[in-house]
Amino acid sequence: MAIVQHFVSRPRPVRDLAAITAGALLVFAVSAWFDIFNKIVSWMYSHDTWRLDELFTVTVYLVFAIGFYSWRRHRELVEQTRRREKAEAEKAQIVPRLEEALASVSRLKNLVPMCGSCKRIRDDQGYWDQVEAYVELNFATRLDVGICPDCAAKLYGSAHLHHDGNGRP
Repeated sequence: MAIVQHFVSRPRPVRDLAAITAGALLVFAVSAWFDIFNKIVSWMYSHDTWRLDELFTVTVYLVFAIGFYSWRRHRELVEQTRRREKAEAEKAQIVPRLEEALASVSRLKNLVPMCGSCKRIRDDQGYWDQVEAYVELNFATRLDVGICPDCAAKLYGSAHLHHDGNGRP
């Protein structure tokens, strides 16, 4: 049973080559048992005009060609598997870095470049706009401009304000 499991667990080209080899050995054993080779040779000589020796030679070469093909195909599949495993390992290393870079880009996208002095905002074309124009253009929102109590106190003095201490009139 272990031999069958070992045989089945092999890659397909190896199994094919093993099956072809086993079949060839079985044919050889049966041929040797019944002395078929000598019978084939004597039959071929009796029918020499049919050129059966070429057919026999081609058959022998075909067995070797199939074995060689299976061996080459197995090597190709092993190489493809190695390249795929290498690519998957590289992908496993690159994907977290790309996800981190994407998160950084998302964080940077949420930053708004604003002048520290006049509080204007730079747009994607490099122009500096007032905050109100930038918000209306980029967020489809209109601003209702007013004056907070602190600024009103600075601008007009505290005598003009009547509020409850929390900035509410």
